[in-house]
Amino acid sequence: MVKEILPKCDICGASVTDLVEPEVKKEGLVKEGKYIDSVWICIDCTKNK
Repeated sequence: MVKEILPKCDICGASVTDLVEPEVKKEGLVKEGKYIDSVWICIDCTKNK
């Protein structure tokens, strides 16, 4: 499955990528995130940080 090859958020473990199509974002299986200091962090975790 594609979800298993995506990077994971270093904080919550969710699958992340820098661009998520609206349909995928709606399903909630993959979150939008950023690559910061050599780790991936989802947008939700950056807001809670």
